[in-house]
Amino acid sequence: MERLREDVTCSICLETLNDPVSIECGHNFCQGCLLTHWSRVSAQGYQCPECRALCSKDRMILDTRVKRLVEKITEQLQEETKQQGPELELELGHPVQLVHLDKEGALILDEEALSRWLEQGRMGDAPICLISIIGEKRRGKSFLMNYLLRWLRSQEASEGSWMGKEDEPLEGFEWRMDTQGVTKGVWVWSQPFWVPDKGGKVAVLLIDTEGSMDIERNKETSIKLSALSMLLSSYQILNIGCQVKDTDLEYLEMFLHVAEVMGEAYGLEPIQHLDLLVRDWSSSLLLGDQGGKKYLRDIRQILTAMSPCKHPKALEALKRSSTRCYLMPFPGNGIMTGSAGRLRDMDERFRESLRGYVTSLVGSVGQHIRRDQHGKPLSGTQLAAKIKNLSDVMKKRRFGFSSPCQMAITFHNHRIIDRARMDHTLYLKEKDGDSRNMITCLKVLPSKMAKQFTERCKLLLWRCQTDMWEPEPEKEALLTELEAELTCEAEEFLKTYGKRFKKFAIGVGIGVGAVALAPVGGAVGAGIAVGAVAAEVALTGVGVGVAAGLGIGGSVGGGVGGNIAKQDIKRAKGADSQREEEEEEQEDTEDPSDKKPLI
Repeated sequence: MERLREDVTCSICLETLNDPVSIECGHNFCQGCLLTHWSRVSAQGYQCPECRALCSKDRMILDTRVKRLVEKITEQLQEETKQQGPELELELGHPVQLVHLDKEGALILDEEALSRWLEQGRMGDAPICLISIIGEKRRGKSFLMNYLLRWLRSQEASEGSWMGKEDEPLEGFEWRMDTQGVTKGVWVWSQPFWVPDKGGKVAVLLIDTEGSMDIERNKETSIKLSALSMLLSSYQILNIGCQVKDTDLEYLEMFLHVAEVMGEAYGLEPIQHLDLLVRDWSSSLLLGDQGGKKYLRDIRQILTAMSPCKHPKALEALKRSSTRCYLMPFPGNGIMTGSAGRLRDMDERFRESLRGYVTSLVGSVGQHIRRDQHGKPLSGTQLAAKIKNLSDVMKKRRFGFSSPCQMAITFHNHRIIDRARMDHTLYLKEKDGDSRNMITCLKVLPSKMAKQFTERCKLLLWRCQTDMWEPEPEKEALLTELEAELTCEAEEFLKTYGKRFKKFAIGVGIGVGAVALAPVGGAVGAGIAVGAVAAEVALTGVGVGVAAGLGIGGSVGGGVGGNIAKQDIKRAKGADSQREEEEEEQEDTEDPSDKKPLI
């Protein structure tokens, strides 16, 4: 029933249809929403807000069938809520695995789950804040995300009470306190949480990632997961154990490099916000934001003192105002020894630190909406398209992400190939438009058109060869693939072009035959005009013109038609003789089949 309700949702107000109306293209909207929308854009004409089809305001009709459907769905949902009790309203989703790793370490994206997650209901065009956590395994990432879930589920609760009851076990993302990792790949919470903001409401999404910091074990997998995590975050948490180590800075350096490449490739700001969340802190009594600020200054001083700096990108990121550090103490032995995450088992200092961190994080989600590099908010639909595109690149270039530099080369080379494809598509479109005009089409024989396409293909491949970066293990494979694509598209067009050329040539030839009958019908001027058109194609029209004249007007018509056509052709030959001499060598190499079927 919930999915049915999505089908009766107005795409303007994103609410269930109220007084639904139907317009000419078949789409439905709230009557008030549509009238308001059209009143704002009336200067551009009345268009459907969904498909942009031109519509008549007078043909907007109340859709009583849809109205009854909306009423039935609403009644049914209310009845189900009564039967199942308040638990139905509190049900806010479940963990969904978006990305998993196969036996060989390849990343597999569940595109259907991605679409459901980012494009469901009002999510398609709503502002979104993505809270994503990465870090070493068994450092409490899923534990933290589950307390974020508690806050988001209890937004109306009084301060502090959102943490739950003392004996309440922790549920949500799968987690446990032992040495074995649980999360494999990328998991998300299936439903968004709508948090009030100054401009309306923001959809908050939670993402839990495992495996991105396993650089030594599989660097390629780590880079791919880092790339996905960058796309899937506007608030990035780097979860660190005890203190910031050189391995953490090494990973952060790589992650920032990957983020820069991804940002350039997809038009995004690399890192919108970064939290260094240090867990099990015991070096001082200073905790939380205050302790984090001091510790962050210490780290910056250490990196600045290095000559040369081992982690320049990390140092630059740690200096930004959009980066903060937060220190959390050890949670207590009760949590670490098989606890179900109950509040009663936490040390008091850890509980206060956890409450402070979660409260400050979710209280700022309106400031961390996912945006592109120009500051424009991204919708769920736009983000889903970018993630699917990245998945396609990963599938095609299995071993193209062994380092951030190699990843940058791969994306650059793909941009060059995509640009060549676009140029070829525009060239095809231009030639297709020209070939629909009879005179323009008949001026270029099919064999000459084929030569033009061959030269164009060679030029595009040469440009790609020159502009693509080295080294690229699959560079030649990319060029071979592109060449096959261009050739196939050209062959399809040339088949269509050949048919058009033949059709126009036969039509003009018949026109020459009609000239032979013009004196009999008293339309000599019209016949001569048609004969002049026939001269544009030289010998192509002679046989057809004579044949038409014989068929329609007998031997006299045939003779007159033939004479007129020959005179026109002779004049055409005289005008084109110089050009034909210049092209004689090329003409000799043309395939005779270009002319044979046209006569």
